[in-house]
Amino acid sequence: MIRKLSSHHHLLVKKYYLPLTTLTRTYHSTGSLHSSSSSLPKVSSWHKTSTTTVKCPFDHQNSSMTTMIHNDQVPEDSFSEMNTSSNPPHHQSLKSFDDLPGPKPLPFIGNLLEFSKHKGIPNQYLYELCEQYGEMVKIKLPFHNALLISNPEIIEQVVKKDDRRESPQALRYFKQRNNIELLPLEMNYYEDWQSIRNLYNIAMKPENLEKVSLPQITQLNSDFLKLVISKLQKVEQQNGPFKNTYKLANAFDITSVYTFRAVTKVFLGVNVNSELVEKQLPWSIDEFVDASVRGTDIAIALGMKPPFYKLFKTREYREMEFLLNKSFQGCKIFVKMFDKNPNPDMPRLKELIDERASGMPNPEQKTAGVLSAFITGGVDITSRIMVNEIYRLAHHKEYQEKLYEELRQVFGEPSVDEFTSEFGLQVTADKYKKLKLTRHFLEETLRMNSFSYLTNGRWLLNDIELNGYLIPKNTRVIIMTYHPSMNEKYVPRAKEFIPERHEKGHPLAPKSMYCNLPFGIGARKCPGSRIASTELHFALINLVRHFKLTHEHDEKFPETSHDQSMLYIDSKKYPLYLTPRDHLKPIVEKHFEESSNNRL
Repeated sequence: MIRKLSSHHHLLVKKYYLPLTTLTRTYHSTGSLHSSSSSLPKVSSWHKTSTTTVKCPFDHQNSSMTTMIHNDQVPEDSFSEMNTSSNPPHHQSLKSFDDLPGPKPLPFIGNLLEFSKHKGIPNQYLYELCEQYGEMVKIKLPFHNALLISNPEIIEQVVKKDDRRESPQALRYFKQRNNIELLPLEMNYYEDWQSIRNLYNIAMKPENLEKVSLPQITQLNSDFLKLVISKLQKVEQQNGPFKNTYKLANAFDITSVYTFRAVTKVFLGVNVNSELVEKQLPWSIDEFVDASVRGTDIAIALGMKPPFYKLFKTREYREMEFLLNKSFQGCKIFVKMFDKNPNPDMPRLKELIDERASGMPNPEQKTAGVLSAFITGGVDITSRIMVNEIYRLAHHKEYQEKLYEELRQVFGEPSVDEFTSEFGLQVTADKYKKLKLTRHFLEETLRMNSFSYLTNGRWLLNDIELNGYLIPKNTRVIIMTYHPSMNEKYVPRAKEFIPERHEKGHPLAPKSMYCNLPFGIGARKCPGSRIASTELHFALINLVRHFKLTHEHDEKFPETSHDQSMLYIDSKKYPLYLTPRDHLKPIVEKHFEESSNNRL
């Protein structure tokens, strides 16, 4: 029978229990947007963390945040509601939870010591548990059991059967004490998160992709090319394989800036690249983005630790509080500055969200809260994925040419006008739908280079049967999607990068959609996924049409780093090299000549 923990038990939990999984797709960029400070590895100087799961930050339903159970997290009557079978019937034919394979637990603390040893790389440790023990692995922790699953059919059963998730307590605690609107993921499952979620679903509607997101983001294509060229460095050895080649020392200098501009363009209809916009702000755009993403990243770190910040403001909590207050104030300023659409003929998300929020309490705060979520969500994870797809481009040169040919057939030959014109290449909805290989290339990148190995964590509300085992209620279920996505049993030739496998009916297609769920699925799909996918596709379009790419030590694909809250490729360790295609070479050469003259 479920009972509330005594204060003594809570002290033990706070002292000994380390959460297994942390915040979800909360897109946090890990550094300033300046080239000197936007490198992802910089964040580790603030706090090195490692997450076991990341899901969409906009959606409580997609949240995999796993935290301690506190007395204030579930109201008393919820316990009785949850306790629907305190004396479950005897299942003679089913095996018990203790019959499951798994690492040997120690008395009292279970497998907690093992997690402490591997806390720097829990993604890899949990992957190894799947390799060693199979598709269902029991994990014993103080005061509860955990189940690690990696079979797509079992994943589907759990996702469809159970619906209890937890909220990120550090963010919730901070917002409640600063009178800031909670996001769906920050609300407990028994609260009315659905009405807030409806605000975020606006971005998911297909008609809003065609009418809002696509027309807004396509106006940034020229801006993207200018941003890329501004971050290139001339290679000293301008002969042999490096002739007319330029080094991109840190890809995140491009991706974090572009993803931020794309989100604000869709939401507010304005390109924040404008100097006129920045002059109206009390700080630079770079500082604002840095505060947003670092503040959220610190919140993730706090979610992996005992909540001592509830007793007194710890150093990390004070840092988070300062950064997030700056971020939320910035969002209010942005919304107020652009309360009216600068281009009424082009729809933006703000009016649609304002209309939906009009019947709710504090509608202006809710609109600012949505913008804040899309900024923090729309920068970090999308930026990491974009870097991954750029490395896939650089590593698989044959697909650069295949993509180039697809883009040439849809848009025609690339031209200098795509750089010099105000908006660059204009991508209409009809042409966008024709980019089959471009979409498949991104899907394959997400399969092989995820930002997390796990997703969709659950706490079971009731006893359930899984694969012949009786799994008791209040078991934490950890869902490993990276393992099946790289398993020949579920994905033929799984270790090979083959974008065509995602074509309908392809013999190498994944055997289940539950092998890989980067943005969730169905009604619980991340509401920011359409915007993020559009940004990622446009980055591919512009890079392939105007550059050829390679990377250092290109005989081997760069390793994934595990020392931050989400997985990433360290761009400083594996520099990228871009060679402008013939039509763009004069533009790039002119840029470096002007830069050299300005320095003189």
